[in-house]
Amino acid sequence: MAFILPKIAIHPSFFIQKRSLQLIAFFFLMIILTACHKKEPAFQAKEVVVANVVESTVPIYGYYVGVTEASLNVEVRARIDGFVEKRAFVEGSAVKKGDLLYQIDSKPYTAKVNQAKAQVSSQQAVVDKARRDVERLQPLYDQDAASQLDLDTAVSSLSQAQSKLAASQAALESAELELSYTKITATIDGLVSQTQVDVGALVGSKGQSLLTKVQKVNPIYVMFNMSALDYLNARRRMVSRSEEKAAENEGKVFTGFVRVTLPDYSEYAYPGKVSFTEPSVNPETGTFEVRAVLPNPDKELLPGQYTNVRIKLSELNNAIVIPQKATQVDQGGVYVMVVLPNNRVERRFIVIEHQGKEGMILKSGLKAGERVIVEGIHRVNHGDLTKPITEEEYLKLESTKQKPIQPEPAVSGH
Repeated sequence: MAFILPKIAIHPSFFIQKRSLQLIAFFFLMIILTACHKKEPAFQAKEVVVANVVESTVPIYGYYVGVTEASLNVEVRARIDGFVEKRAFVEGSAVKKGDLLYQIDSKPYTAKVNQAKAQVSSQQAVVDKARRDVERLQPLYDQDAASQLDLDTAVSSLSQAQSKLAASQAALESAELELSYTKITATIDGLVSQTQVDVGALVGSKGQSLLTKVQKVNPIYVMFNMSALDYLNARRRMVSRSEEKAAENEGKVFTGFVRVTLPDYSEYAYPGKVSFTEPSVNPETGTFEVRAVLPNPDKELLPGQYTNVRIKLSELNNAIVIPQKATQVDQGGVYVMVVLPNNRVERRFIVIEHQGKEGMILKSGLKAGERVIVEGIHRVNHGDLTKPITEEEYLKLESTKQKPIQPEPAVSGH
């Protein structure tokens, strides 16, 4: 028995859709094959700025906050009672030793001097008479024309008269001294402060005693506190016993020079010298006081001024130094990016021993001659290929970029 399949009518659009699917599949296949055969782009080395690690002798400094003080601070006081007749200075001005500052009414003291002079003259006359009596009686006594009692009486009278004359002369000197105190003069060279009394005021034990102050500011002192650890470093810098002995004889436990920074952050022109150190440590702060003396001819420093003080404590020989900007910090510690001889980058951790003006002084992690990245650190990772250039080359390139393009001169037509 034969089976007869039914005839199925196929719409012509079916063949069109099938053909379209084949074309789409072929198109995607060609894209995939093209992508597979496309060459990988060449890796570009990243340009970075490097600095060489150097080895040098580095001074170690201590930095402190100091306060300036006058090297001499003299209080001008009235030594006698009286009324101020004159003030002979300008407040805040410079005065010389011996310059008149105040004049106190001298009339009562002049009268005392005159009275004492009269007393001296009177006693001098008594002495002269007593001496003549002795000179007259002595020959008579030698000839037995005068008794021993007469001569002894004359000699005693002369001694008493001479004693009273000496007392009168002492009273005259005291009166003249009090008279001299009516002229109050500067005892040192320096700057005079504002006056504490006006003309006509009563001064002395019965009135205002302190009249003003004179401060010597050249040289000037700078006081600061140093830690016990810094003291040890400074002390160890003195390698010989003779240095230690010389320092102790000068009233200090170590020697050294200091540099001071002015309020505008510029460095003071004159270095100072340690002149005194407190021989004991304050148990509450763990510090001891140090005094340095500095020349101050231009009066740039004034008493009571806060300033920054730097003093050399010791030196590190053959120290490894790198710029501070070459360092980075993460959870693992401080690290630098080192450019190896093949120009590949290596991320390396370091140990810092000291940080100062010269840069970062390392205890371990680098050696002299290696190169560390100082610009472009964040552009590279460990293992990247770099194109290192020096800081001089980088600055030269930057100056070339910033140089404006000069326009070409216009050509005039005929």
